[in-house]
Formats: sequence, C-alpha cells, structure tokens
Amino acid sequence: MLEFIPSSCIPYLVLLLNSIVIHIFRKIILRFSPLIIQLLLAEIVTTLELCAGCAELGVIYEIHGYLGLGFALLAVCLWWCAIWGNAEACPNGPLEECIFGNGMNLDIVKQLTGQVIGGALTTLWINYIWSFHMTVEHEALHTAAECQAGLQVPMLYGAIIEGLITLISRTVALESSYWITELTIGANAVVTTILVLAATSTTGGFFNPVLATALTLGCKGNTLTEHIVVYWIGSLLGGFIGRFLYENRHWDEKVKMS
Repeated sequence: MLEFIPSSCIPYLVLLLNSIVIHIFRKIILRFSPLIIQLLLAEIVTTLELCAGCAELGVIYEIHGYLGLGFALLAVCLWWCAIWGNAEACPNGPLEECIFGNGMNLDIVKQLTGQVIGGALTTLWINYIWSFHMTVEHEALHTAAECQAGLQVPMLYGAIIEGLITLISRTVALESSYWITELTIGANAVVTTILVLAATSTTGGFFNPVLATALTLGCKGNTLTEHIVVYWIGSLLGGFIGRFLYENRHWDEKVKMS
C-alpha cells in the first residue's frame, strides 16, 4: 500500500497522521467528558502526542540528520504551541507552581497524573505504529531487544546541559506569556528547536523529565541513577532557577497589581 511513497518520507507522514489522529481524539474526549476530568484527560492525550511525536522525530533524525530533525521539529512545535491549551505535557510547570505558587492543589495532581499515564501509554502506541514495519528504521526499533539511551556524556555534564536548556526554555516560556499570541508561539517553537538541536548529540535534548523517561528509561547505556540525575534533577533544578529569576524580575509588578 505504501510502495509508491519513498521510505524516507514515511516518518514525516507518520508524524503528521499521529498529530491529526490524536488531535481528533482530543477534541472528542474534551467535548464529551465531564469538566472535572478534562484537565487530566488533556494531559494524558497531550503527553502521548508529545512522546510519540518525539519518538518519530528520532526516526527522522536517523534518516535525514539535523536538517530533517530541525524542519520537522519546528513544524510540530508550532502546531503543539498553538493547540495544546492549558495542557503542558511536562512536570516542570506544575512542580514550579507547588514551590512558587499556592502549593499543591487538585489541578496540579491532575496534570502530573495525566502526564504519568500519557507517558506510560507511549510505548504501547509507538510499538503499535512501528509494528507495521513501514521503514527499515521502524522494523529495527520494533524488533530491537533493547532501546538506546540518549545520554552520551558523563552524568554531571549531562545534568548541567539538561539544566541549562531547561532554564532557557522555561525563561522564554514564562516571559513570552506577556507577548502577543503569534509571537509567543513562534518564539517558543524556535527556541525549542534550537535547544534540541544543540543538545541532541550529548543528552538527546529532552529538557522534560516525563518525555525522557517515557522514551529512554531502562534503555541501554545509562543507569537508573544517571537517568534520574540528568533528566529529573538536572531539568527540574534548571526550571526552578528560571522560575526564581522570573519571579524576582516581576516581583514589583505583582506587588503593584495586588
């Protein structure tokens, strides 16, 4: 059925169809689900979309390198920034709210729970897609005995890298909340793309603990300690520093508004 499509183009089509199918599913469940669980469901669907999309971006990187990865990542980032709404698919924001906001609340619990469920569903979803063996890369990933971890540098170095790129990403995300919508979407998409490309060969450029865990936990090349230190502690500390600096910069504005 796919003989007329060049195999090098298939991952891009999978990425596109994945986004379309999951977005339709998002629309359906949010329309017909009770309001009290909509945030939970939105996080499940959005986290699944992010993780599955990034898994396919890995296939694109294997085929077309940085150029293909950069083009495809920028496109999906523009899409994700435009349609995700309140869902974050990343624990950094909710956990920062626990420290710098009003502490733990039901919405934060819903967000974190949804992200865990969405991340856990990722393996089932991508293995189903790859089971069709539409490309050589899909077949290799589906039949491989072990996945390959993204960390290619010493643990401390990796934690610093993940912390730094998370700091930059969170700073741009927070500051851009004051900008017009189009500029916010464009800035976050471009910055995300640049940061991922910059860190791909060292840590994989995840700067999202749930994403890193969904795609690389238990993979060959890293220990559990390395994974936690780099992708959780490193990323969360970078986000906390970014949020702390942001709160300090805008403290006077908040006092005046109150």
